[in-house]
Amino acid sequence: MIKLVITDLDDTLYSWIGFFIPAFYDMVQQLSLLVNVPQEKLLEEYKAIHQEVGNVEFPFATLNLPSVKKKYCGISDEQVKIELNPAFHKFNATRKKLLQLYPEVEGTLKFFYENNIKIVAYTESAEENGFYRLKKLGIDNYFKEVYVSDSLYKRPDTIPSSPKTHIVHGKKPNAEVLKEICCGEKVSVCEAVYIGDSLSKDMLMAKQAGITSIWCDFPRDDIQDLYSKLVAISHWKEEDFRREQQYKNEWKEKGYTPDYTIHNFGECREILSQINMQNNLIIL
Repeated sequence: MIKLVITDLDDTLYSWIGFFIPAFYDMVQQLSLLVNVPQEKLLEEYKAIHQEVGNVEFPFATLNLPSVKKKYCGISDEQVKIELNPAFHKFNATRKKLLQLYPEVEGTLKFFYENNIKIVAYTESAEENGFYRLKKLGIDNYFKEVYVSDSLYKRPDTIPSSPKTHIVHGKKPNAEVLKEICCGEKVSVCEAVYIGDSLSKDMLMAKQAGITSIWCDFPRDDIQDLYSKLVAISHWKEEDFRREQQYKNEWKEKGYTPDYTIHNFGECREILSQINMQNNLIIL
């Protein structure tokens, strides 16, 4: 019987790339006007900082841009934030408009929760980003635990960390983390499913851990353009692209396929029902 659902967050429960890239580029457009620097130059500066900190969502990247420091030399960070508020407002406004759960996500999570199926998240996003989005979307209460990546961001004492979050060092795929989650929740890997959008990370990791894998294949017409814009500002370095290719090769060479493929998150209900029916245990 399936007792535990482990799920990725970004581009699995909502379109991360679909909100972040438009919001980021809207911010850069406004920032370009404020500091009188071409957008292309700002994007190059962002990329350098993102690579330095290893995170494309580093909260203080804008304040550390060389062009911003030059423009506002001698001014406190707090005052700079006020000066740049129109740019930050652009980002927040676009995010508010575009950050939405995929269809049937909330209803499906609610169904699991009400049927005593524990839900745990495992994301490469840091707490200030990944867990923030769960709260913003109003679904954090469904999650028993949330495993997040470490971050250079220093959380203010006035904003305590959530007791639900656990920091994971290193990147996906990390099959040991999935095994540790199962152990912590006192279920076997046979009693868990892992849901994610990446074949070379999420699904490969599930295969390595021996956990039933559910691949979210949610196609987008604009994905190539969004991805190109992401690469232009990404923290990924050459070794990251090589590592990604290595995972893709392993997936292909071993002939792996996801145990299940879904095009709508609500299909997870039927999948868990099928699995449990095969074990003469019906949850629907």
